[in-house]
Formats: sequence, structure tokens, C-alpha cells
Amino acid sequence: MSSGFGSALARRFRLPSWLLLISAMSTLGPVSIDMYLPGFPQIERDMGVGGVERTMASYLIGIVLGQLFYGPISDRFGRKPPLYFGFAVYSLGALGCTLATSMTMLTVMRTLQGLGGCAGFVIGRAIVRDRCQPHEAARAFSLLMLIFSLGPIIAPTLGGWVITLFNWRATFVFQCVLGLALLAAVHMAMTESRDPATVVPLSLGQVVRSYARLLRDRTLVGYSLVGGFGMAALFSYVTGSPTVMTGIYELSPQQFGWMIGLNGLAFMSASRLNMIDLRRMGPAEALGRAIWLPVLVGLLLLSCALLWARLPLWSVLVLQFLFFISVGRVNPNVAALALAPHGREAGTAAALMGSLQSAIPMLGGMAVAMFNDGSIPTLAAIMTASVVCAWLSYFWARERQPAPDSASA
Repeated sequence: MSSGFGSALARRFRLPSWLLLISAMSTLGPVSIDMYLPGFPQIERDMGVGGVERTMASYLIGIVLGQLFYGPISDRFGRKPPLYFGFAVYSLGALGCTLATSMTMLTVMRTLQGLGGCAGFVIGRAIVRDRCQPHEAARAFSLLMLIFSLGPIIAPTLGGWVITLFNWRATFVFQCVLGLALLAAVHMAMTESRDPATVVPLSLGQVVRSYARLLRDRTLVGYSLVGGFGMAALFSYVTGSPTVMTGIYELSPQQFGWMIGLNGLAFMSASRLNMIDLRRMGPAEALGRAIWLPVLVGLLLLSCALLWARLPLWSVLVLQFLFFISVGRVNPNVAALALAPHGREAGTAAALMGSLQSAIPMLGGMAVAMFNDGSIPTLAAIMTASVVCAWLSYFWARERQPAPDSASA
């Protein structure tokens, strides 16, 4: 199956139906994060209190905790049953956000959304590992990112229009419907990918031992940190930009939505460039060539922000675009290399990787909340520090790169 998939990717750029469905599942992330961003000021006005950024952090907390649950469950019972449960919980959380009457209730419901929505994220990665060898997995993750990138383009723009025409609550109505639609699609269109011969026994002791063993895997943890710090740069920007960019440049919700949408275009461009690289080299070499780019662009962004008191908006947009193209060149290869040695425990390994890559961006969001003074230099410094940490993690991870195990779909 994997060889046919690889040749199809190489010759025709056609997507298997299972990969299309995983791509659709992965859009929950950008939709859940980006769609309601233009409504931050309106939410605070309606609730009568500030601190709406905490609702985004609470969503990430749900993702961090939920993935640790879904990984072992999917290794034991298969990939489909946890997806049913996850999308049902996600839809319930979105409905709760729609009905929220306080910032506390909204924060709790966002956590519930994260607990449910992360099922598609972590199990989708496990399905790719079930079906693909490392080189093909890197291509698959690049294609996933290409489609995933539509989320940041469409979600904030759509959110800006929805909020303008209705209100911020309507964005969560949309998310509720999306969660239910994905649940139905999984039931009707997805076939089970976990090999019955690789069933992992499920008990609390077994789960703890599995995670303890995987935490000692330098390759898995190291590459997970690379991706996590890269996403921390993105999340820091997404968390801080509603205050910084709208405050300095007085952008409307629709204009801010378009600006955030540039991140999606950047990741789409990065995905395409990475796929071109993978025609000539493996994911390890492609990663080695790309890892220094985010640091270089981040330092350029920080230098410009320090040298000019108020950067022209066009220059901010150009630097933002280049920064996230460079980050996007890294992450697909990181995921393929991290999961390659873990065919038998793909769900658990993907869960640990996903939790690490969600916890680190949450720390980036906390840094923005603590140090954000509404200026571009501060936000640029946090973003640059994140990609420097990713660069250092890469050199730590590559000191030991084991061969993939024999348990493969």
C-alpha cells in the first residue's frame, strides 16, 4: 500500500481519500484557533472583563492532555473509535462556547474543545505512520500541511466576516457543525489502519511504562522539541498580534483576518518547496538544509523592529511571510523523522510528540501574556527566541538517529 501511495505522490500529486480525510481533520486546529481571533475585542466587551487570551491557552491545555489519552487508546482499540469520541466532545465544547455567559465558562468550554479536537490531530499522524515509510511520511506530512494551511487563510477571514455580520458566538456554531460533519465522515469513509498484529495491551502501568520509555528516546523527544519550538513562534505571533498589530496599525477585523491568512499562504509555499526537496533527498537532509532559515529570518525581523520605531506595515507583512515559510520548511520532516522508529506504538509516540509540540507553544503564549507590551520588538524577540531553541534542539536530536523499526503497515 505504501509503495503505491508513494508512486502516486511522485507521479500525479493525487491524494488518497484517507489522506484527504486526515487533512480535513487537521483543519480543526486552525479553525478553532484562528476563526475567533478577530472577535477578541468583542468578546471582552460582551463579558465585561479582559484576558480573552486565556481562552486560547486553555484550548492548548486540552490538546496537551487529550493527546496523551488518545494515543494509547488508539494503539489498543484502533484509530476509529477514539475519533468518534473526540469529535463528539469537540462539538459539545463548541456548543458550550456558543452559550457561554462568562469568561470562565468560555475558558472551560475551550478546554473541552481541545480535549476533543486533538483526537484528529494525534490519530491522523498515527494513521500516516501506519501506512507510510519515513520518506513517504515526509511527503504525506508536507501534503497535510499544504491542505492544513488553508485553515489559517480561510478561518480568520471567514471569522472576520461572520463576526461582522453576526457576532463572535456564530464562529463557535460553525465549529460545532464542523465537528459533527467530521464525525460522520470518519464513520462513512475511513477504514481502520492499525495492524491487528500490533495491538498494544492497555493498562495504566503499561501506558506509564510506554511513555517513560519514549521520553528516553532522544530522537523522538529531540525532533518533537524542534517542531514544538517552531510552532511556539507561530503561536506567540497569533497570541500577541491581535493586540500589537491592531493597536499599532488600527486594522479592522477583516483586515486582521487577511493578515493572519498570510501565515497560511506561507505554510502552503513551504510545503510545496519541501515536496520539491523530497524528490531529490530524504527528510533528514531536507531538514538539515532548512533548520537555519527560521533563525536567520527571525534575527532579521528583530533587528528591523529594533532599528525602526514603527515599521511600515508592508515590511512587517513581508518579514512575517518569510519567517513562517522558513518555519514551515522544518515541521513536516520533523514529524516523519520522530515517528519513523515507532511503528508498533505509532499512536502513543504520536501522542507524546503532539503533547510536547502543544505544551511548548502554550509556554510561548504565556511568555506573550507576561511580557507583551504592545510593541513589535518584544513580540519579535519571543518569536526569535523560539526558533533559536528549535535550532539547538535539532543539533541535540541528530546525535542519535536510529533506523525505523520493522513494524510497518
